[in-house]
Amino acid sequence: MSGPLFGQAELAGQELGRIPAGARQSLILDWIEMNGFVSVSKIAGNLSVSEMTIRRDLVLLEERGLLARTHGGAVSSASDPREVFDLEEPAFKRRRHRNAREKTAIATAAAALIGPGETIGIDVGTSTLTLAEAVLGRPDLRVFTNSLRAAMTLSASKSPVYVLGGEVRNPEQSVVGSRAVSELQNYNIDRVFIGVSGLIEAGFFDYSVEDTEVKRAFIARADQVVILCDSSKFDHRSLARVCELSGADVLVTDAAPPAHLARALEAANIETIIAGPEPGRLPD
Repeated sequence: MSGPLFGQAELAGQELGRIPAGARQSLILDWIEMNGFVSVSKIAGNLSVSEMTIRRDLVLLEERGLLARTHGGAVSSASDPREVFDLEEPAFKRRRHRNAREKTAIATAAAALIGPGETIGIDVGTSTLTLAEAVLGRPDLRVFTNSLRAAMTLSASKSPVYVLGGEVRNPEQSVVGSRAVSELQNYNIDRVFIGVSGLIEAGFFDYSVEDTEVKRAFIARADQVVILCDSSKFDHRSLARVCELSGADVLVTDAAPPAHLARALEAANIETIIAGPEPGRLPD
């Protein structure tokens, strides 16, 4: 993630490196509350103090029950012990081959949701790229995407494909930034397909803050939000929350979620579709 962790207003009147321990620890807790995780290296760099100083702060805060330390940082002490925090985004090619069969099933089930003549949004990610391949033969769609990979795949389609403008984020090859977000305000989308890196009771998550901003913009402009999430991502979360569960309408996955997630999804009125040889829906 680029840019400072804290705004200038938060540090007004404080010289970097001379922030009192109490104020520094308060900033750490504020960051965890906003983002779910804090990295030792990031916060040390932004506050111009040593990583050892930040680690001591984390030890003290953990002793007070205010956070839980992890490898490389800390998470909220309220985190569910079933959850796994994924700090680093795996390489695209590695993710592409991981659970490939399940992602193909998910993409096939998701493509079946698309009605004739729809305007759809396709987000960045490996599952959404597989969806782009699944709709390649459709001549009746209008597709908006911030994934250069999906756009290149769909360039062979007879359906028009529109790529958002903005900054290209490598190696994901996603288009991000304020231009992409503002451009989406001009469009009405029937159905958007969003890829995520994790699903917990608190919502859907992604590795990248920049990609997440565009995901949220897609969600805001769509009549229906479809989340593509293979079962290996259940009880996983990462740096940025895309939205609460209630921000989505449909979850397409390859296996039934565990009971605690199934209850949370039902409470959020999310339709869960289990993809497979014969895609099905969880009973009401």
